[in-house]
Amino acid sequence: MAVHRSGRRVLRGVLALGLGAILVLGTVPAASAGERVGRRLQFVQLTNQDRREHHRAALGFQRRVSRYARQHSLAMAKKGYLFHSTEEQLRRALDDVRWSIGGENVGVGGSLESLQRAFMASKLHRENVLRPEFRRMAVGIVREDDVFWVTVIFYG
Repeated sequence: MAVHRSGRRVLRGVLALGLGAILVLGTVPAASAGERVGRRLQFVQLTNQDRREHHRAALGFQRRVSRYARQHSLAMAKKGYLFHSTEEQLRRALDDVRWSIGGENVGVGGSLESLQRAFMASKLHRENVLRPEFRRMAVGIVREDDVFWVTVIFYG
């Protein structure tokens, strides 16, 4: 999903990416802070690797917005299905940063690498990953029962 600060929706909204069926609901085990940061930075690295391969500038990592992204991933894991943030939620998440355009990818899968491959295989998700107007990204990852729930927020 992409939004403009002015409130106009980009016509090419991203549909939730169904990467696997999740049948188990339960509590999400707590990961250490270092583990969470390591996973997020790994996902930034995977994204930037794809951007470099397509001659795009690397995205910077935004830790503060990543707190919102993690809460969104946690909400999806608890509910057991993928859903996007509303336009208003994205605006609030980006409230403290300078931005004019934003977008979001959400996914669920068995590894961070498989999630990034799935994003790149999906036309709309790939557009977010490679969009030249995006300069920064935030990543929220929750691991539940060896499944990763991921929210990626892009903005520029």
